[in-house]
Amino acid sequence: MSKTCCTLSLMLLALCLAAAPARAETPTAYVRGILEKVMAIQNNPALAGEAHKQERARLIHQIIEKTFDFPLMAQDSLGPTYGRLGAPPRREFTDTFSYLFQDSYARLVLNFLKQETIHYQGESVADGRARVKTSLVRTNETIPVEYLMHRQGQGWVLYDVIVDGVSILEHYRTEFARVIRTHSFDYLLGKMKAQRQATP
Repeated sequence: MSKTCCTLSLMLLALCLAAAPARAETPTAYVRGILEKVMAIQNNPALAGEAHKQERARLIHQIIEKTFDFPLMAQDSLGPTYGRLGAPPRREFTDTFSYLFQDSYARLVLNFLKQETIHYQGESVADGRARVKTSLVRTNETIPVEYLMHRQGQGWVLYDVIVDGVSILEHYRTEFARVIRTHSFDYLLGKMKAQRQATP
């Protein structure tokens, strides 16, 4: 696997680690609770094996669905293009983006996350936003992972994850901008909708 593919895979994994309903707690406690919930699903003997894969996927999907600020992420991922869109295409893009994101990360956590070790290395909070620094320890490697979130109600909601110095939102912005520049927004949305239709 190339270094780029490895980094993106770890980025996807990191986002899966950060999925759980928001509660009134410190950012670090929030992330720790998330990890425990996801690990519990993956390591539950009653849900083990291929026969229970769909049930594990459903439970993980529910966690992801309730955790991320999809409207904000969709807006940030499009950059200036978002401001030039009318309300209908904005809604359609956000809905499609959210669906594909949830599906991708639910499948990724099923395939890659089970018994990783997480080290918590501090948090910072300012102006309603927080950053939690961690390290993801896997066989023969340690990956720095930072979780970015903002307050929503009495808890927190995620809007970005930085893995080994690479921001997931910055990656989306770069890729989407490239497709829009070489083709168009309609082309990008069409490709995303086709991918959604092909998703089981």
